Amino acid sequence: MATNLNTNKRAPLAQNLTAAPIEPGASGSVLPEFGRVGDVERIFAVKRGLTYRAIKNGDIKSLVIREKGKKTGARLIQLQSVRDWLNKQLGHIEAAGDNNRSAK
Repeated sequence: MATNLNTNKRAPLAQNLTAAPIEPGASGSVLPEFGRVGDVERIFAVKRGLTYRAIKNGDIKSLVIREKGKKTGARLIQLQSVRDWLNKQLGHIEAAGDNNRSAK
């Protein structure tokens, strides 16, 4: 007599798998915590120059990781700060639209 050791009533794991290829950087709808300047452009469509100006103005949080004694490194940008900055910009646009409507 064979004993069934699978006590899980759900579908077997093999039925939940896919053979579809995964592209580099494709993580679904999950926003990584940090990214590079190119990631900001790819995810948010904010160009490189504007990204650096926002960093300089303190609107976007970033850091440079480098080895001790080296002049160059990798700039990492906190992607949630980019999203927050864009939402703040959207709020300014909506507020300006409300002011224009009330002035008429």
